Amino acid sequence: MATSPAARRVVKKDSHFWRTFKKMVLCILATVWVFIHDLIDKIINYIFAYLYNGKKKNIPPITDPILLKSATGLAEAIRKRELTSVAVVKAFAKRIKEVNGILNAVVDDRIEAAIRDAEAVDKMLDTGAVSEKEAQKTKPFLGVPFTTKESTSCKGMNFSMGMVARRGLKGEADADVVKFLKEAGGILIAITNVPELNLWCETRCNVYGQTNNPYDTTRTVGGSSGGEAAILAACGSPFGIGSDIGGSVRMPAFYCGIFGHKPTTGLTSIKGISFRTGLETHSMVCCGPMSKHAEDLDPFLRVMIGSKIGQLQLDAKVNFKELHVMYVEESGDPRASSVNDETRQTMLKAVHHLETLSTFPVEKLNLSGFKYCFRLWRYWMTKEGGNFARDITNRQSEVNVWKELPKLIAGCSDHTLPAMLKLLDTAVFPPENSEWAESTKARLQDELLNKLGRNGVLLFPSHPFPASYHYTSFLRPYNFGYWAIFNVLKFPVTQVPIGVDKDGLPLGIQVVAAPFQDHLCLAVARELEKALGGWVAPCPVKTM
Repeated sequence: MATSPAARRVVKKDSHFWRTFKKMVLCILATVWVFIHDLIDKIINYIFAYLYNGKKKNIPPITDPILLKSATGLAEAIRKRELTSVAVVKAFAKRIKEVNGILNAVVDDRIEAAIRDAEAVDKMLDTGAVSEKEAQKTKPFLGVPFTTKESTSCKGMNFSMGMVARRGLKGEADADVVKFLKEAGGILIAITNVPELNLWCETRCNVYGQTNNPYDTTRTVGGSSGGEAAILAACGSPFGIGSDIGGSVRMPAFYCGIFGHKPTTGLTSIKGISFRTGLETHSMVCCGPMSKHAEDLDPFLRVMIGSKIGQLQLDAKVNFKELHVMYVEESGDPRASSVNDETRQTMLKAVHHLETLSTFPVEKLNLSGFKYCFRLWRYWMTKEGGNFARDITNRQSEVNVWKELPKLIAGCSDHTLPAMLKLLDTAVFPPENSEWAESTKARLQDELLNKLGRNGVLLFPSHPFPASYHYTSFLRPYNFGYWAIFNVLKFPVTQVPIGVDKDGLPLGIQVVAAPFQDHLCLAVARELEKALGGWVAPCPVKTM
């Protein structure tokens, strides 16, 4: 029997009522969950503040003005013979010795060899074997010391990747990115700490121990380029090479108040990065520059990407009047913490400044795909290849998580808790639905590409709050999704420091652009540094 129009109107009205009611209930539940989550975060902070009370250590003041210069500025001073390379290398070597006992950032060094390299550079320049003009063109970082993380192969240097099974192993050859920087005149001075096989959002392993934040030693430096960010922020190195698969450049850069750039994925060689051979395809991993100064990112990136330089527009001048600026205040991921007030105000400060430069109105985005930051990254990590249970034994055997857990609890395992959590995640929890993950990623990617175009940037929170206490990441492990989502999307992102909060901890934001529009990220980073302040010294500066 046919349904009358009146009956259909009643059904439609009833259906509308239940949809509205359902939406209201979900909204109430979401509000309650946010309240509970915020309360849990406050309790965590209160407990750990009590546990770490009085345990903070201060690093020594900065007394040598050389330490404050950018890598680009140092290279110019060396070329012009205003500074010798030897003086520069010795200044940073001295600083490493001053701070490393507190930070535990550097895990192997070649200071004496670096001084000999510097002597050779000074001799070349003094005798005219290399002219100032030639050095500027072909060796833009001639005579400048640099560092990189221990999981990046450097010939003759420790290459354990933070794994006990590889303790004492040395790199047999330089990773491509290390080789490129050496060819550009850089002098490797030291390598820095990493978590076990780079897989955790804190830098702690059973080979070298824990790295501490120079702004507050009771706080995390993030991972996996955590030792690198710590030594850069403390002025123990002018610039360094990081690698990034889930925020590993940008997370430590944020926590330690420096700049870090994740290039468009696929531009930098990953040969020599942990187990990678450089033959991998479709990987989320890329290498990126890290520095205290925004002006270093562009020339450093040019060196790192080598022959692929033509795929970028690094020489293009950015017209801020024509820049489309968008921003996101929260990812919306229910697993993640809420963005705190100071972090939110930092975002709005950057938004308002760029708004004064552009003729286009700023747009606040609310894309549903950001709610799945962690889940999408978790799915795409399964496409990276490799066997984690085997890799963490240096591929000599395969770890059984159920046999290894009792050893970990007893304190006699070679592996860290994050490694066990990774194995448990694979063994216990079901994988993400591939059809859902791929369609959700494609939809978010398309939405962002349409919004950003060739002249747009997205300002995105770096993290819900500044560096938290050591070990608290275990209690809120999903927050790193704020970084990881852009590895999934393979977009270029620059981490930009913007001063410090009321506790003296670094604040900052991420600047995102469409693929191959890295120059927009870098230009915005330079502008924000100039207008709002960038890196802030983690200790007193006494150079007079």
